Amino acid sequence: MSKKESGARLGKREQLRAERRRRSLVWNVILLGGGGLAVLMVAIYFIALANARPGPLPGELSAPRDFPDEGTGLVPEGAALTFQHYPPSSGAHYESVAPWGVYAEAVAEGVFVHNLENGGVVFLYDCDPPCPDLVQKFEALARKVPPDSRFGSRKILVTPYDKSKMETPIVALAWNHQLNMPAFDEATMLQWYKRFVNTGPKGLDQP
Repeated sequence: MSKKESGARLGKREQLRAERRRRSLVWNVILLGGGGLAVLMVAIYFIALANARPGPLPGELSAPRDFPDEGTGLVPEGAALTFQHYPPSSGAHYESVAPWGVYAEAVAEGVFVHNLENGGVVFLYDCDPPCPDLVQKFEALARKVPPDSRFGSRKILVTPYDKSKMETPIVALAWNHQLNMPAFDEATMLQWYKRFVNTGPKGLDQP
């Protein structure tokens, strides 16, 4: 075999090796890219699942099925207010809103209804005698609820309330929604918050 023929064969083998390396590289890129995409899609799915609003909770009451939708509207601060349903979860209210948080002194109905309109979640409780342990549980809950995705606010308000207007010691409220709770239940309260935060009429406009 001449040197020329030997060199030609060697060059062809090198070309074949180079071609195999190129094909191998392409398949590696495809496989790695496909695997990475699959991992990304799974991660997106679980993030969306974690942030999805829960469906209706057992025992949930809502207007107008279970009580009247009392609409909205502002009245002068301190004006007498009468609601068709207690505790109110809609209706005319004062211009002021309470800063989000846990209160030891009662927040007026005309104020917390405005908080509900602004997309907040309200928990009412009755303690007689005072119950610092329950208040501490609510304070821990207020730290655990995730900030809303629009403003980064924890839109939760907890206030004492007149037990004669409640069927259970704790009542969870959202705009036109109510859940009677016989006892503190953190998991259910977190679900309630995730279900209703920012769903009030002005929830997407007010922090």
